[in-house]
Amino acid sequence: MANSFSFNAVDLSDYGLTLAHSNIPGLAQENRSQLIQDLSYSFLPKRPPKPINIDVDVKAATRALLDDYLDSIKFQVTSEVSKVLKLDHITDRYWNTKLDSFIGSYTSPYHWSGTITFKADDSMAYDNTEDDNTHNIDASPKSIMEAVEGTGTVLPVWTLRAKEALGTPTIKLENVSIDEEFQWTGTFTTDDKLEIDVANWLVKKNENSTTGMAGVVAGSKFPRLSANMNNTIKVTGLWTAVTGTLQIVYRNRYL
Repeated sequence: MANSFSFNAVDLSDYGLTLAHSNIPGLAQENRSQLIQDLSYSFLPKRPPKPINIDVDVKAATRALLDDYLDSIKFQVTSEVSKVLKLDHITDRYWNTKLDSFIGSYTSPYHWSGTITFKADDSMAYDNTEDDNTHNIDASPKSIMEAVEGTGTVLPVWTLRAKEALGTPTIKLENVSIDEEFQWTGTFTTDDKLEIDVANWLVKKNENSTTGMAGVVAGSKFPRLSANMNNTIKVTGLWTAVTGTLQIVYRNRYL
């Protein structure tokens, strides 16, 4: 890119677009409470969607080419689901967004100036680099440390793999640092894997979500990772004599 941005991995500078100014709002939270007699009880804060306004210029050698560029840009940034938005001057993170508006005007036969607004329903920014760490599980329980950066709570994908036949164990995965524990019960044998997708509240056993969700123990929490600290993770039930593994895949998030 050259002073532009990309959407869904499409470099919009290919269509004569340059970025004039961008406005990414800071942190906002909605805090609500309920008054009961002499006390007010607060609910957990909620973060509203984040609008991202990008002032742009689009230039071309002819009016026909300029119109082609604008048609192409509109086509590329229109999506029914969120796509990755990257600004070339912000090199370490991106946002998942959808188009909100595309408004502007011709300032000359060969120049269009306007504002493209995206909305990030998930207001967090995500690190460009994905963390993918695998830890050996050679005891039960087994405690490991996962160092997380960023400023926002992380929603990882945990994958537990057995390297021996375990029978019908109750497998426990707990982030001790924030007191969130997940439990699963079911048949688990050599090379079976259990994938716990925190962001989507989905569990798969060997890629089968029906079997995976059926084994979730009532009252389980999907363990998150706390930002900017070492998280203590405890795994129980994945080992008796042969080393198993815990894979943790995530991206650091930013408020």
